[in-house]
Amino acid sequence: MCSPTPCSAPTTRRASAERAAALGLGDLITCVEADATDLPAAAAATQFDVVICHNLLQYVDDVRGLLTAALAALTPGGLLSVMAVNRHSEALRIAVREADPAAARAALTTGQARTEMFDSQMTLHTAEEIADVLTDLGCEDIGHYGIRTFCDYIADARKQEPDFYAELKRLELAATAVPPYIHLARLFQLIARKSAAV
Repeated sequence: MCSPTPCSAPTTRRASAERAAALGLGDLITCVEADATDLPAAAAATQFDVVICHNLLQYVDDVRGLLTAALAALTPGGLLSVMAVNRHSEALRIAVREADPAAARAALTTGQARTEMFDSQMTLHTAEEIADVLTDLGCEDIGHYGIRTFCDYIADARKQEPDFYAELKRLELAATAVPPYIHLARLFQLIARKSAAV
């Protein structure tokens, strides 16, 4: 598990290891808690078939540096999965969930937002911007997907109803790669292949 800076919670690595063990994956997964751009020597010397970089981009200043480090850990031809808060979704989220048209209008022209969960500032990106960086870094076959396309705009009480939630899940899966919905999803996911020539 990597973060843009070392996690302040000392139990994150232990909790992740315990969860992997409970799923019977303890022998297959090694949990490492470190700065994503400054991995411990053993991890930095290893190359992986898949690297997951989820929910980091919005918290770092050097996106290109982070993605360069993620790609360095990949074998040639390996897959990189990047997931981040979608800047296109912010105005819609504010208008629908917070019912604040003035704040939603302001969100149309800014790439900044605040997260209550971590009480910190986020820099929001679009899938198109990050795909351009990945292309510059030599990635191929970049796929764009929307995550939580409808879920984040629906009242939480309805999501407690099992039948409604099951239908919502089916809707989310059906729309994950369908334009224009992927551009309004709360999160974007890009899956890219590291060039085998690198």
